[in-house]
Amino acid sequence: MSLLHAVLGFVATQPMTGYELGKAFSTTAAHFWPADQSQLYRTLHRAEADGLVESTTVEQASRPDRRLYSILEPGRAALKTWLASPLEPDTSREPFLLRLFFAASLGAAGVIELLDQRRSSAVELLTTLDALAASAPPKFSKPALAIRLQYATLESGRAHARAEITWLDELRSQLADPKESTR
Repeated sequence: MSLLHAVLGFVATQPMTGYELGKAFSTTAAHFWPADQSQLYRTLHRAEADGLVESTTVEQASRPDRRLYSILEPGRAALKTWLASPLEPDTSREPFLLRLFFAASLGAAGVIELLDQRRSSAVELLTTLDALAASAPPKFSKPALAIRLQYATLESGRAHARAEITWLDELRSQLADPKESTR
């Protein structure tokens, strides 16, 4: 997936400024597709140059003018084509797992420290996602499909974080047990 498709997806929901787009990313999709503000602005500019979105200037009395981006029909078509296309193979990279793969030279204590650092990060992520879930609309009786799917991605992130914490705890326990670490 390219960042362009994510940007088109957000702008398709409602016109947004680059700042609003960054806020939308950080509060909804950052746990599975991070993007920094400069990447978002570059992507918006490229999408505008390609005729996928357009921007209008919104004048403000006491602040600098804002550029509001709206999706155009070619952008909707590009988004729809991407959504309907076959899934790409998931080729994610996991720097932590690569480090763990080679961490034997650190000894059990060093590996446990590495696991504890990762666990701390996973707990922090879970705390953030739990806060997002708490501020999400209540469990819906007949929610709009878009809201249901957005909530599902949040639940996926929470499930992955909980699973990683469990896995890290189990591995740490094995390494802390002298009988287990010699196997």
